[in-house]
Amino acid sequence: MSMHRFQAVFLLPIAVILISCGWPARRVNIGEKFAMRPKEEVAVADTGLTVRLNEVGHQTFSGPTPSGRAAAYAVLSVSLPDGSRTVRLDVGEEEQVGDYLIKLNSANPFNSDNGPRCELTVTKK
Repeated sequence: MSMHRFQAVFLLPIAVILISCGWPARRVNIGEKFAMRPKEEVAVADTGLTVRLNEVGHQTFSGPTPSGRAAAYAVLSVSLPDGSRTVRLDVGEEEQVGDYLIKLNSANPFNSDNGPRCELTVTKK
């Protein structure tokens, strides 16, 4: 077997495995506002907390928007060392996850104006 063939046979599967594992999550600091796009994952430094943006959506109401409800929302997968769960937040809402609060500052579900994306802040409770 030639050296070139040897490299192709053995290095290609290794490259595929490494690529499929994905890149490490982007890191942000606690208290920092950060933007995310769908399917992006962010690790919050020194917390063990990771946040993945599953969806940015827009809901319509058959009348005026109900009090306390926003039209835009985000669905997140939030993981801590002791487990994970899915969280749905309207703009302006906060959700407690472990010792931390996750706030959805803004959400743009549309492809225009640099969307879809959302802006979050994670703070210590």
